[in-house]
Amino acid sequence: MHRSHIPPKLISLLLLGSLAVAACGGSGEPTGSAGSADPRKQTLIIAENEPPATFDPVQADNSTVDEVVIPAYDTLVRYEGDKLSPSVATEWAFAADGKSLDLTLRGDVTFHDGAKLTAADVAYTLDRIAKLKIGVASLMSAYDSATVTDDTHLTIRLKQAYSPFPAALTRVYLLNSALVKTNAGADDGQRWLASNDAGSGPYKLAGYTANQEAKFTRFDGYWGGFTGQATSVVFRYLPQAATQKTSLTSGDVDIAMDIDPNDWAGLESSGYTVNKSDTNVQLYVFFKMKDSPLADKALREAIAYSYDYDQHVSAILKGAGKKAVGVLPSAMSCFDATVPQPARDPEKAKSILAAAGLKNVTLTMTYLKATAEMEQAATLLQSNLAEVGITLNLEAITYPQYVEKLKSNATTPDLGMIYAFPPYPDPDSILYLLFDSTFINNGQNSGGYDNPAIDTLVRGAQQQTDLDQRCTAYQEAQQKIAADVPSINMSNPQYVTVLRAGLNGYQYQPAHHQTVDVYQIQVG
Repeated sequence: MHRSHIPPKLISLLLLGSLAVAACGGSGEPTGSAGSADPRKQTLIIAENEPPATFDPVQADNSTVDEVVIPAYDTLVRYEGDKLSPSVATEWAFAADGKSLDLTLRGDVTFHDGAKLTAADVAYTLDRIAKLKIGVASLMSAYDSATVTDDTHLTIRLKQAYSPFPAALTRVYLLNSALVKTNAGADDGQRWLASNDAGSGPYKLAGYTANQEAKFTRFDGYWGGFTGQATSVVFRYLPQAATQKTSLTSGDVDIAMDIDPNDWAGLESSGYTVNKSDTNVQLYVFFKMKDSPLADKALREAIAYSYDYDQHVSAILKGAGKKAVGVLPSAMSCFDATVPQPARDPEKAKSILAAAGLKNVTLTMTYLKATAEMEQAATLLQSNLAEVGITLNLEAITYPQYVEKLKSNATTPDLGMIYAFPPYPDPDSILYLLFDSTFINNGQNSGGYDNPAIDTLVRGAQQQTDLDQRCTAYQEAQQKIAADVPSINMSNPQYVTVLRAGLNGYQYQPAHHQTVDVYQIQVG
C-alpha cells in the first residue's frame, strides 16, 4: 500500500482545503551563512505521490505522515541500519523482570518555540498515544505508565515484559506538552496538530497547501547542528511517475521516489543517482478467512500455486527485488528459509480445485490506485487465475477506502493486495501486527486470520529477552502460518530513489520505508 497498514484518522476539514498554515515558532527565514545563498540551491525539493492525512505524529505508522514528521520531531531512540542508537535518550535499560525501562535524556534539546524538552514531555507524549488508541498506539500496546524522576530521567512501566518496546519507541515523536495542552481542544490536540508542529526536530513546518506541497524551514536551535543541509525543504505531491520524471529532469525537484522502472537506466546514464536498496517490505494478497469462499484452504492453495512469481520479479520489478519466501522478509532476524513457498504450477492448481470440487469460482480483489507494482500484479494474477478457471474481478481503491473495508468482516474484500511496511526491523512487526487475532477489524490483520497457536507463540516471544529463544518461537510461527496459507506472498521489492547530482548523504532507512531523512542530506 501507499502507505501504512494501520488506519490513519483523516482530518479532512483541515487538510482538504488549499490552506497555507503557519507552524509554531513562526516561519521566518533561517539565519546563518547559508541564508544569503541562492534560495533554490539551498532548498531540497522531494517529489512524493501521496499527501499526508495529517501532520499529527500519533499517525506516524502511516509512511506519508511519518515522512513529514521526521524533519520536525525528535524520537528517544532511532535506527542506524538495523541497530538501535541514541537520540534524545542517551541511555536506556530494562529492569531485571523486563517490565520497566529506565531512560536518561539529553539536557540540551529545545522545541521550536524555545521551550526546553524534559522527561515530562516524554511522559505526556506516551500517555497521549495510549489515550488516543490510534496510529502508533498499536506499537505501544505494552505501555502502562511513565514516572518522571527529574528533567532528564524517567521510568517507563509496561503491562508485561515486551522486548521489542525500545524498537517501538523509534515511532514515538516527542511533543511539546505545554503547547499541545494549550491547543488541546476536545480531541487532545488532533485538530491543531493536523496542521501545526510541536516538535524539536531540525526543521519547522512552515506551510501546507493541500494535495500540493508541504514546506519546512530550518530550525537553527536544533541540538544536532548543521553541516551543509538545506535551509528549507519541500515535499511536492506529484502522483504520476511521468510528472515526477519531468520535474526531476527540469530541475524542479531534487529527489523522486516513484520513477517508472523503464526510465531508471536512462536517468542513470544522464548523471542522476539511481539508488536501489533492499527492504523489509513485502507485497501480499491477504485472503478473507471467514464467511468467504476463501475459508476453504484448498481454494487458497490453488490461487497461491497459480501466480507467476518469476514474472513478477523480472517484468514488474525489472529485477529490483526478489521472490518472497513465507511471510517474513528475508533480511529480518529469525527468518526461516525452509518455509514452504508455492511456485507457479497451473496444473497443480487445477488438480487442487478439482479434488475439492471447486468450479465457477468468482472473487473480487482490491488493490491501491496509482501504485505501479500493484496495478501490474493485479492484472497478472487476474490472468493467471483465468487460466485455472477462476474469475477475479479487480477493484482499484484508495488506502483510506481499504481501511474502511477492513473495519468489518462483512466489507472485507475476498482478496486484498497490500504492502506491509514494518515500522521496525524486528520479526514482531510482521508476525504480531499482521497475524495476531487482536488486530482483526482493528488494524493490520487484513484477512481476519485467527490461529490461537500463533497468538500464543508470538506473544510468548515478546516476553523473551534471549534472541535465540525468540527465534525458535518465530520460526515455528512462520511454518504454521505457511501451512494455513492466509496470504499470497508476492514479492520483496527493493526501494528505488532517483536523486540529482550534487546531493550527498542520502540513505534508505529500512525502519522508515518510503521516506527521506532530509537532515542526513547535504545539498552541495
